[in-house]
Amino acid sequence: MVEDNLLDDKKNNYIMSIYKQGIFFGIAVCDISTGDFLATEIKGTNNFAKLLDEVARYYPAEIVTNEMMYMSKEEIGKIRERIGCYISNLEDDKFSIDVEKLEERYKITDDKDNKIDNLKERNFVISAINGLLEYIKQTQKIEMEHINNIKIYNTTKYMSLDISARRNLELLERMRDKGKRGTLLWVLDKTSTSMGGRMIRRWISDPLIDVNDINERLDAVKELKTNMMLRGDIISSLKKIFDIERISGKIAYGNANARDMLSLKSSVQKLPELKNILKNSQSKMLSDIYENLDELKDIYELIEKSIVEEPGITITEGNIIKKGYNEEVDKLKEASTNGKVWLVELEAKEKEETGIKNLKVGFNKVFGYYIEVTKSNLSLVPDRFIRKQTLTNGERYITEELKKLEDTILGSEEKLVALEYKLFLEIREKISKEIPRIQKAAEIVATLDVLCSFAEVAEDMNYSMPIIDNSGEIKIEEGRHPVIEKMMSSRKFCSK
Repeated sequence: MVEDNLLDDKKNNYIMSIYKQGIFFGIAVCDISTGDFLATEIKGTNNFAKLLDEVARYYPAEIVTNEMMYMSKEEIGKIRERIGCYISNLEDDKFSIDVEKLEERYKITDDKDNKIDNLKERNFVISAINGLLEYIKQTQKIEMEHINNIKIYNTTKYMSLDISARRNLELLERMRDKGKRGTLLWVLDKTSTSMGGRMIRRWISDPLIDVNDINERLDAVKELKTNMMLRGDIISSLKKIFDIERISGKIAYGNANARDMLSLKSSVQKLPELKNILKNSQSKMLSDIYENLDELKDIYELIEKSIVEEPGITITEGNIIKKGYNEEVDKLKEASTNGKVWLVELEAKEKEETGIKNLKVGFNKVFGYYIEVTKSNLSLVPDRFIRKQTLTNGERYITEELKKLEDTILGSEEKLVALEYKLFLEIREKISKEIPRIQKAAEIVATLDVLCSFAEVAEDMNYSMPIIDNSGEIKIEEGRHPVIEKMMSSRKFCSK
């Protein structure tokens, strides 16, 4: 599903493919509303238990599998029992090991955005990716331009949490009623954007285990917590940014309308402001965000000069293209609004040139526009008048000038709607070619949003920054339980 009203704006909607061969697995997962596409493979010991962990990590709404996986009734039964999603079987030939086509069409990287060179050695993950892409192609019937970057990650990058641990820790939802209140997400989520809301769920669900990665995040949160002015300015800008990640998905799907474009424009308009706010950042993570944030000025300028500020709801009813963007649109708009004025001016001009004082310009649905002259004035009719209809009391004529006005006025509205629709599709197509840049900017905005959320919570709850190292020692003094403490609200819940 990709319709906004059917999706939780702060939650990803994943579809997963599982490819099984022997005791090994390849996994691919995608949110087609955002274009997120990730994959991994499991080749070790306790493989099915690890597979369950990965399924629990994403909690997909739907799973497709190859024949061997689908016929593993006990394993499929356990997935259904614990996740409760729809599982279907896809033909084995869809799970191909073709790497060349993948590399031609997609950017394939590791979880640090580095290109992967040994793809031909990863048959399990390649099969899972090809199977999922084929299924998406079969069901969606269009080219999914926003699915352009496939990240193949290593399961050891994140802390391994089995499905029971995730459920009992109540990280994202309560066991009893699946609600958010009383979870770690409930405590930590003060995000300002839908994109940040989805990312904070992923960060909580996928705890980092690399000390350097953890400390980079902590340093960024520390700077944002300490520098209240910086944090406040960032949050103020973030609150005005729409869900450009899902808007890019709608553009790729071909169902983004003019109002979506305005939402994209107003969001992109905030990016230079965000970048400027971050220019003096000290922490590595915030400095990297500053360096990598694309302001997308060309996209803003295209929408600004082309789309009206209050467009129609649909793109097939006109009222989309701004005056000055296209010369023919301007003429047609002028024709539809000023047609009566032109006819009055033409009538006055013809009276003066011919000397026929009672000449009049009229219209009927059968004959269209005409110049009517009474019998007493027929001798004054010039040769350039072409007879159109004979009446009892006179004649009706057409001229080349009136014919051109007729063509312009009668067809102007219909032509205008058709032309605006055509131009809008062209604009949307131009923007669709920039989807990877939009997605990258969306990811950076989401990251910044989550870091600010952590800093806000740290400030509100007076949390301390931990020292994280590889010593192997865990030392906690006066540790506080964030969820219980917030539920109690009246006092600290502290271990001595």
